[in-house]
Amino acid sequence: MKHLLASILVIPLWLLGSGFDPTDPKKIEVLSHFDIPASYLKDPYLHDMYDQKKRECTLQGFADTSENSDVFIPMLSSLIAQSDLPSEFLFVVLVESQLEGSATSSRGAAGLWQFMEGTGKLQGLQIDQFVDERRDHIKSTRAAIAYLSGLKKQFGKWYLALIAYNCGDGRLSRAIAKAGTSDIRVLTDPKRAYLPPESRKYIRKVIALSLLATDDVFISKMQYDTFANTQQESPIATVYLPEGENLDRIAAVLEMPKKKLVVLNTHLKKGITPPNEQSYPVYIPQNKLDEFRKKYRTKELKGYFVLDPAKSGETLEQLSKRYNVPKTAIMMENMIGTDDGRNLNRRVKIPINKPFLTNPRLHKAKSGETLASVAKLYNIKLEQLKLKNPFITSILYEGEEVKIGD
Repeated sequence: MKHLLASILVIPLWLLGSGFDPTDPKKIEVLSHFDIPASYLKDPYLHDMYDQKKRECTLQGFADTSENSDVFIPMLSSLIAQSDLPSEFLFVVLVESQLEGSATSSRGAAGLWQFMEGTGKLQGLQIDQFVDERRDHIKSTRAAIAYLSGLKKQFGKWYLALIAYNCGDGRLSRAIAKAGTSDIRVLTDPKRAYLPPESRKYIRKVIALSLLATDDVFISKMQYDTFANTQQESPIATVYLPEGENLDRIAAVLEMPKKKLVVLNTHLKKGITPPNEQSYPVYIPQNKLDEFRKKYRTKELKGYFVLDPAKSGETLEQLSKRYNVPKTAIMMENMIGTDDGRNLNRRVKIPINKPFLTNPRLHKAKSGETLASVAKLYNIKLEQLKLKNPFITSILYEGEEVKIGD
């Protein structure tokens, strides 16, 4: 900290406490990317926000953690560079969440881009008991890019798209109608109060951080070289895994701490891929991709997991019979030896195929299915299934109903 403060002393004093130079060509160019006139650089409230953000970044940094910035800044920059958004829109995320993927606001907004649930669903993000794709760093970024691009088409200027992103397009439309103009100087004037205070601060925060990033000396002292190089390759790789795959197992395969994998996959609520999806994206470090391809093999018994609070004296054989799951599968999933399985007295993870969760009474056969394949699907012994369906032949026709439960 002493070294950092000493280093900052080499910056001219007028940069530290009196805003910035409004004639700086770099800062004028930044404003043009937002479709904002250069005269807005004289806005005193923007200077105050610039000073505030500079103090905050000096004390706390730009992001929640430097590790998050090393991962998410290149990823975000890469995706934004592939879109029509100005590169400065990276700072929207810093204002929204400080790059904390698990961030949740008091109003219920979630993820890097702080989507509300309704807005997230409208943008095609899946939100259910297993996943919350507002916390999917890549999907939510693509959704935010599409949303902001749509707002730009609607209002014609990038700064208006940003304001609408914060307060809603309806609220902004009413403000413009009341003001009789879409001029940012009029809309963000606190005395006229056409916009909510939060939205006036919001647009100034994004602009202030974007202007601050043009200060090469400050950025280098803060050790955020990632801002200077927006052409970096994303450090995140996408792999598609079967239903019910567990992050614990992937972390073990990659020989990496689970918590680092969780940071990349905060959208998986239960730490597993959803049991209702045959294939689902999971994110791993790019430098682990080759290792994943060499080592990863799908489990023989794919699906969801049930945690059974095994009672004292209960055995693996009893659990195996209760769930119709092979004893060896339970042993492998819990790393239990033969001797350990005689008296469990602990929570045991049971690998269950997806259909078991729905506990259906009937199964409608699909083309090509047989009685044996249905028995395997529901982890039921073929003999048991035949007893339940004495008049059904081994080869099933499409649509034929097979009794599964009582």
